[in-house]
Amino acid sequence: MNERAAPAVPFRLQAEALERAQRLFNERGEVRWFGFEGRFEEGAIVAIRFGELHEGLQGGGGTQAINGGVIAAGFDAAVVMTGLGHYETDTIVTVDLSVQFLALAKPGPELAWRAWATRTTRGLCFVQAVLGDATAAYASATGVVKPLG
Repeated sequence: MNERAAPAVPFRLQAEALERAQRLFNERGEVRWFGFEGRFEEGAIVAIRFGELHEGLQGGGGTQAINGGVIAAGFDAAVVMTGLGHYETDTIVTVDLSVQFLALAKPGPELAWRAWATRTTRGLCFVQAVLGDATAAYASATGVVKPLG
């Protein structure tokens, strides 16, 4: 599935800095609380998956689907991690995040949030993202993040 609506801007950081940013991101308390695991992939893409799916994260639409708030949190994690791939900082904040829900997203091994920068400046990173698997997109998002420090 080609989910990219706009071309992805390659990460600015070199491999060693990306490895450090990925490690620190995955050690964050809120990332661990949701059971998320983030990875930098393909030189320009962030992928967030569930390393562990807690029962309380499900229940969207009265089903076993992922809760909508958890979907939004996954997008927030994805856009923040995308920013970490572009700036030499440990702190990225979300300036704007807009989520569009398309269908119920049920957990599975292929389910992932994928995010990529479409434009970067010295102080802002514009991001597109999709939650999907090999068969469908379940939600999409746009966001803007900003480095601090």
